[in-house]
Amino acid sequence: MLFKKEHLDEIREYIKKDNLKGYLILTSDPHSSEYVSSYYLSFRNYFAPFSGSAAKLLITLDKAYLSTDGRYYIQASKELEGSGISLVKEGLESLEDDIILKNNINPIGTSFNLINEIDYERLTNKGIKLVDKDYSFLIKDRPSLSKEKVFKLDESLNTLSVKEKLEYIYKKLDEVKAKANLISSLDDIASILNIRGKDIPCNPVFYSYLYVSKDYGNHLFIDLDKIDFEISDINIHPYDDIFKFLEEHKDIPTLVDKNKVSTKVYSLINNKINGSNPSYLLKAIKLEKEVQNTKKIQALDGLALVKFHKYLHENLSKNLSELDYSNKLKEFRLSSPLCFDLSFNTIAAVGKNAALMHYSPTLEHSSIVNDKEIELLVDSGGQYYGGTTDTTRTFLIGTPSKEFIHDYTLTLKALIGVSSTIFLENSDGHTIDIRAREFMWKEGMDYKCGTGHGVGYILNVHEGPNGFRYYVSKDRDDQGKLVPGMITTIEPGVYKENKYGIRIENNLLCVPAFTTNDGKFYKFETITYVPIDTKCLDLTIMSDEEIKWLNDYHKLVNEKLTPLIDNQELKDYLDELTKEIHR
Repeated sequence: MLFKKEHLDEIREYIKKDNLKGYLILTSDPHSSEYVSSYYLSFRNYFAPFSGSAAKLLITLDKAYLSTDGRYYIQASKELEGSGISLVKEGLESLEDDIILKNNINPIGTSFNLINEIDYERLTNKGIKLVDKDYSFLIKDRPSLSKEKVFKLDESLNTLSVKEKLEYIYKKLDEVKAKANLISSLDDIASILNIRGKDIPCNPVFYSYLYVSKDYGNHLFIDLDKIDFEISDINIHPYDDIFKFLEEHKDIPTLVDKNKVSTKVYSLINNKINGSNPSYLLKAIKLEKEVQNTKKIQALDGLALVKFHKYLHENLSKNLSELDYSNKLKEFRLSSPLCFDLSFNTIAAVGKNAALMHYSPTLEHSSIVNDKEIELLVDSGGQYYGGTTDTTRTFLIGTPSKEFIHDYTLTLKALIGVSSTIFLENSDGHTIDIRAREFMWKEGMDYKCGTGHGVGYILNVHEGPNGFRYYVSKDRDDQGKLVPGMITTIEPGVYKENKYGIRIENNLLCVPAFTTNDGKFYKFETITYVPIDTKCLDLTIMSDEEIKWLNDYHKLVNEKLTPLIDNQELKDYLDELTKEIHR
């Protein structure tokens, strides 16, 4: 199943036979998921040696192009060497404009089951003719789809019942004069039904469709082998029956989100009402139980990272690898009975590897960690019965240069800038992003990714519509208004190719601040409880307010983690990590 150059020759025979000029492979599945199962990911991986989570692959009769975003520029350029595939850097150039239209690569084949309707329309509106073709049959030894059972969440984990969520959707459908809502996005379905699955690694969702209608019933389409319990008010059907069902109900006024549904499914609905699924915003705003549970598991997660920090420094002389440390952190997390999985593959990167934003060690590629390097960057998270975490810390393990100390301090200043922001109601993350970047922009620096993203609740680690970004990305829905109950990461960084990478990341809960004659104001509550390394800070460029923020944060971390520690040695270690700093 691994990439070979001959695979490009194989698919080109079909492209030519079908009178196409090219074929477009998306990193996608029929539900527009950001992360997909190995079954769907194998389609791209068979034709390109790229291991990142986001990319588009265009294969023409004599060339091939892989387009990815700033998180993967360095990684993709290394992985594509010798493959015959050219890298297109999204944000600096466009696959559609600079490759397809400029070279008149038209028509292009793609699977209408794997492209969402909004992307289909965007491409066709540019004059690109798309033809429905599926060449995935060329993949040899393709992985199978998961047969893992779905599972119910305990009532203590959800504020709203399934019935209450359905009633909310009915009300929203009445407002837009729709009689039904077709929901294709997997995290929305899992959220509405208060159940989870194991179909996509680190994402507790399951492949399915959900049709919600007060008049025509509520219908779940799923592999019947995966579910062995009934759900009140829900009729359960085989997964593939969705196509016949929609044909039979095609004239019913149906709310559908073009960003979240494939062109194949979208085309089956005649009476479409376009708009966002009501469940999308509902799941993004965490209510009382979700907030309480998330804070609880964030403390458990923080404890795992403190244990990891201690283990790291006690074992530097053993020349363990990045993968060894990654596995050890996973062990610390899973030692809690509330943790059932990671929320994404751990990024454990030393030295120049840390400059690759989404580098993950593997058995084949894993560097040795010792104090000859300056830092070990660890970006990781867990899936808990009680929430989802995403935390990054850059651990100092060697002797930092003046340049590193400066960049590390800038990164912390950026994190504090957003974390301490107070903002007016109706603001979004695009309003606030400058509070992080201003420290780097003043020095002509930038990190080529968003500053933060929404986080799901026992769901996907990336969740809209909230996020921090200064520009509009067609691939990211993160322009939503920030409202109390939303959880958003703040993760600025500095990445210098072949030198080092720095990132510090916390999770922020939006909460009310105060109300004046000028309106309602909101602020952020930091709900990540993990010490921030203070040994490589330049206090001369930190303000008194920033130093106070850091000391107050470490006091909070100590208060949250101390009740969980029954070992005096570990408690002493925590005290040392969280002690106050002074000029």
